[in-house]
Amino acid sequence: MTYPTLFSPLQVGAHTLRNRIVHTATVSGYGAAMRPTQRLIDYHQSRAAGGTAMIVTELMPVHHTSLANPFLISVFDEDNLDLFKRWSEAVEVEDCRLVGQLGHVGRQQLWNPLATPVSASARPDPLSWTVPHKMTLSEVEEMIESFVDAAERLQRAGFSGVELHGAHGYLLTQFMSPFSNDRDDKYGGDRLGRLAFVHEMISGIRARCGAGFLMGLKMPCDEGVAGGITPEEAEEIVKIFIAEGGLDYFAFSQGNFSPSLENHLPDMHFAKRPYQHLHARMKNLCGDIPVVTLGRIESPAAAEQLLVEGCGDLVGFSRALISDAAWANKARDGREGEIRPCIYCNYCWGEIHAGRGMTCIHNPELAEADEISWQPPPAPAARRVAVIGAGVAGLEAAWIAAARGHKVDLFGAAPEPGGGALWESRLPGRADITAALAFQQARAAETGVTFHLGQLVTAEEIAALKPDDVILATGATMTWPANLAVCSAARDLKTTSLELLASDTQRNGTAVLFDQDHSAGFYAAAELFAARFERTIIMTPRPTIGSKVNFISLIGVFRRLAALRIEIVPLSLPLALTDGHLSYRNALNGDAGEIGNITCLTYATPRAVNDKLLAELGALGLNVQAIGDCRAPRNMAAAIHEGHEAGLSC
Repeated sequence: MTYPTLFSPLQVGAHTLRNRIVHTATVSGYGAAMRPTQRLIDYHQSRAAGGTAMIVTELMPVHHTSLANPFLISVFDEDNLDLFKRWSEAVEVEDCRLVGQLGHVGRQQLWNPLATPVSASARPDPLSWTVPHKMTLSEVEEMIESFVDAAERLQRAGFSGVELHGAHGYLLTQFMSPFSNDRDDKYGGDRLGRLAFVHEMISGIRARCGAGFLMGLKMPCDEGVAGGITPEEAEEIVKIFIAEGGLDYFAFSQGNFSPSLENHLPDMHFAKRPYQHLHARMKNLCGDIPVVTLGRIESPAAAEQLLVEGCGDLVGFSRALISDAAWANKARDGREGEIRPCIYCNYCWGEIHAGRGMTCIHNPELAEADEISWQPPPAPAARRVAVIGAGVAGLEAAWIAAARGHKVDLFGAAPEPGGGALWESRLPGRADITAALAFQQARAAETGVTFHLGQLVTAEEIAALKPDDVILATGATMTWPANLAVCSAARDLKTTSLELLASDTQRNGTAVLFDQDHSAGFYAAAELFAARFERTIIMTPRPTIGSKVNFISLIGVFRRLAALRIEIVPLSLPLALTDGHLSYRNALNGDAGEIGNITCLTYATPRAVNDKLLAELGALGLNVQAIGDCRAPRNMAAAIHEGHEAGLSC
């Protein structure tokens, strides 16, 4: 076996796991009216059937004061018992242990402004500055009992165990951390007092549910805030919990709801496996109690290495299993090249945080009932399909159509496929995007797509092929900034970036980047400009930047821009560039301003579709559909999902 440690069994409490792969808790947004839905059950069943050994559910509130959003599952509601039973049966039948994550958001009421936030103390939440109600002694005792009741309910429903959510700055962390607990009663004060809340919870669950019921604790090994749980403090906490007994495993995470939140979900700008040294440090204290290591573990080989090096006993994945439900089976069976790779863009988290439900940037079949076995269905009859445009939309349409049995010709003007995504992948911190392109190209190659690259194709040349269907995926082009006087010195961001990427020559003067794009790719380009120019300025007509970047990754955007001393000029519109001086005005009050020593002015603006061929092909009587940015300029997820549907429609 290629990964003998990863696919070896492990005893965790009273249970033997078939391998070391754990799906860590992930809020999906698939619940409804505080109940599990069939879509949520299907999602977890697919990952269980795909070879995952243990699945930890998303956070399930144990008390009515934690109803942050109705898509979270109420575990305190006895009326949910039958649905819990259906959920556990669907997962456990696949030889996968289902573990319910019990938690409470405490002072972090992200979605429900009418809820009363509660916490160990009345200290404000560092993200929202919400000031919570300080829980009384009787309220603390009631909360502990609600955790115990919830655990027993899940045990009756057939769950293998529970995980106590003591990470990410939620309620358990708020009690354990000196950053958030200033109580002077039995649940505060010294370290033992701060841990009493969790200790009584563990003891109560163990007494009620018995030794055979699996119980783990997820906790921070570094909160990332002054006065919080540091690695040294985490070590002392772990020692106490081990001495007190009752836990079957630990899972370690980082950050809380402050600027350190970005550490909770490291995106593609982070180094791979950024926390392995911290998790190894914690594992050294845990003896025979298994430890789950997690965080941007990019491949089966990386997971194997972490286990061999002693960074953990189990390897936790979330985003990788969102991308591919069969990750485990494919790795076990030597089909690693077939794994749809996670590119750590955090698009999924952004959609969840926005309340729209979990969506993967390049897994359109996510959470469908047949996801684990899904293949493009064979077409009733083979057709000839021409796809024009070899970006992510065209690549997706081409391989899906070819997998259905069609003869597919894919045309691209550039010498390499990938389009705008390929350009973005070459910017600082965006290299993981190449994994998505490589996956699409591999599928296209194995399904027999014929590539025609490095040439602009005409409507007449396409007509000569006599295709039954034409899919137009020719993208879109940035338009000239609406308020900027026409000049020869300003060029669009992609063109200028490509020039900078082709040479590492340092440039004099100031670069101004006009931002009407607000995507993560724009700010990666800004990092490139900062490395080449003496001074870099981002100008935007909006009050701030990054409106299209999910919040957790936006923290990193601001951190990197600040480190590079990139200036931000908000609420501003460029007017004219004359002799190296850029005049601009405030978008709200009209105040004028000027920036001198400009040696580069570039822009990312609303795009115009490149659909010239659409009318020409239609005039020749061809059946043609436009997809992706060529239909309406949007993002990478929209392009891939629309390409997917186009391939299925042929």
